[in-house]
Amino acid sequence: MLITLKIIHMFGLFAGGAASIGNGLLLKKVITSKAPPPPMVAQTMGIIGKIGFAAIILLWLSGVGILVLSYDTMAMGWTFWVKLIGATAVLVPVSMMTAIAVKAEKSGTPPDLARMKVLSSIARGGVAIAIIFGVVAFN
Repeated sequence: MLITLKIIHMFGLFAGGAASIGNGLLLKKVITSKAPPPPMVAQTMGIIGKIGFAAIILLWLSGVGILVLSYDTMAMGWTFWVKLIGATAVLVPVSMMTAIAVKAEKSGTPPDLARMKVLSSIARGGVAIAIIFGVVAFN
């Protein structure tokens, strides 16, 4: 079971990282163009965003499973808890970005790009914290 959870966790890391980089690059191009993206690009960004959100959910679920099966949470050092704060700083803005994108898709209006840019910056910072402190915590 533990190996399965670790495999799921690695797939989540891969998919989340790819989605983050891909959508980040597309969002930057859309913002600099100061024009709505072509429908194909907007649809692709929506799909990539959903993949990224699913990846984060997989990371959280598999991570909790790994933690429960392998570690005593009360014995985890402070670096683990900082890593968890970083992971939360990814989950919250990505959840908000997903909700904004879904609402925009349903209403047929473009999402607030300035808000998406801020949320994306927060999520990137969370990723950096989660990776750095995750490596330290589990080394």
